[in-house]
Amino acid sequence: MLLKIKEFADFSDISVRALHLYDRLGLLAPAEVDSSNGYRYYESEQMKELNTIISFKKLGFSLADIKDLKEDSYSKEAVMKKLQEKKDENDRLIQILAYNNENIYNMLSHLAAEPEKPGAKEEAYNLSRIYCLENDKLEQDFSDILWL
Repeated sequence: MLLKIKEFADFSDISVRALHLYDRLGLLAPAEVDSSNGYRYYESEQMKELNTIISFKKLGFSLADIKDLKEDSYSKEAVMKKLQEKKDENDRLIQILAYNNENIYNMLSHLAAEPEKPGAKEEAYNLSRIYCLENDKLEQDFSDILWL
């Protein structure tokens, strides 16, 4: 059964623009394109493929990663490798966030213990720089993650 792109998008709860993007990237092409008007039609069976794309997106995978997996026919080895890479990335993010929370706690404790005095804003600024620059390794990991 053929569905118009809007019907397919509504049924999948994604936008028509997303389907256009997936087509342009080679992730999910329409089953048919009307040559006279350019309308795109999808088979209901394509819902499985779309659900796979959506599932990987929800896990935080980029469309490029999903395309790589598709090109590998979603092989068990490729999927396991990408999942492990994503888990490792998430673990690094958890470390960075825990480090940030520890610094926030320390800064709050220090600021709460000190009475308000002249120059307190400058002291808070200096304190924040000290805590934030304390751990070069986590800072480098954070930088690496931002540029993935």
